[in-house]
Amino acid sequence: MRKFHKNLNIMSLFTAGLLAVLLVFWRTFMNIAASNILLNGIIIGTAVFGIGLCFVNIFRLLPEYKWLHAYFDGRANSGFVPKLLRPVALALRNRHAHIDSSTMTDLLDLVSIKIEDERDSVRYVTNTLIFLGLLGTFWGLILTVGGFAELLMNLDFDNANVLQNMQIGLSKPLIGMATAFTSSLLGLAGSLAVGFLGLQLQFAQNTVFQDLTDFMSKYVLQKPDTDAKSVELIEKAPVNENTYNQIADIYDAFVKANYEICDIIRLDGKHPAVVAIGTNEKLLIGTPKIDDETLHNTAKRIELCFADTLDGIKIDTKILCISGRKTPTSETVVHFASVTALQKYLDTHENVRPNTEDDWETFDAYAEYIHVAMEYLFKSNK
Repeated sequence: MRKFHKNLNIMSLFTAGLLAVLLVFWRTFMNIAASNILLNGIIIGTAVFGIGLCFVNIFRLLPEYKWLHAYFDGRANSGFVPKLLRPVALALRNRHAHIDSSTMTDLLDLVSIKIEDERDSVRYVTNTLIFLGLLGTFWGLILTVGGFAELLMNLDFDNANVLQNMQIGLSKPLIGMATAFTSSLLGLAGSLAVGFLGLQLQFAQNTVFQDLTDFMSKYVLQKPDTDAKSVELIEKAPVNENTYNQIADIYDAFVKANYEICDIIRLDGKHPAVVAIGTNEKLLIGTPKIDDETLHNTAKRIELCFADTLDGIKIDTKILCISGRKTPTSETVVHFASVTALQKYLDTHENVRPNTEDDWETFDAYAEYIHVAMEYLFKSNK
């Protein structure tokens, strides 16, 4: 929030300084503007419009920024519906929705396009001010050249009042020069002011977009790389095609249920299994069909490991086995008739991912502990 307010404060101070300079040099400013009240009035009006547009855009950005941080800090449903971040809000109506990397990229592209549209409006005003300044310059030069041409054509050196006529005739070229210089000065000064405010607005927009990117990269679940996971499976646990497909399906089921994949291990030195962790000290181990003795031995080893290393903390451990059966053999070991049955089970036991920064730090520490424990228990199997 500090970065965002920093840009807003800079814009406010710059505008206040600009107004102070105009008040100090008010008479000079009015004389400059009066040299061509029509054109210079248009330039001044365009500059005021551009300055106002920059402030309107940054104040419109402020509630979007607040919504962004409120949502990802777990304080959603504040009653405000964002406009700039509306695609993200619609996609994340369900806080635990699965968003893959492709969808996340599309959402960020939509937000980026909206931001660019707002930037283009400020750029257009800046370029318009430069154009009006150049238009005044050429308009003034035309008046100057035309005035000198008319003066030379009407100049009569035999007339005794030639000097007086020359002074009168110089008024038109001088008016043209005043138009050229004052319009150029006001146009360039206006474009400089609007351009600087537009730059601060761009910094503020970049802050919002960067925070959005960081939050979504951290909190939104991304779909794993199937090819990379296939290689890892083959390297860690060479299996036949049927077993491999079951492991891949178990892996996808955990991911869709918002669990974090911790590791891929081998039980009893040969049976591949996927280790997934969730919040509130949940630990799930998914595996294809293996014998009950191996399942219970694995559950016992894990229980003894946690009892030795944890004091007063109980980890809810379940081994989910695709064995073709429907009844659990214990509270820890649960059998499923098929992968579809496992998926339905996980749909009703979906993981609630951390919301705040503190929750994520706690979860990361827990995940690291589980990873170390799995390495210790099954390192002889790798």
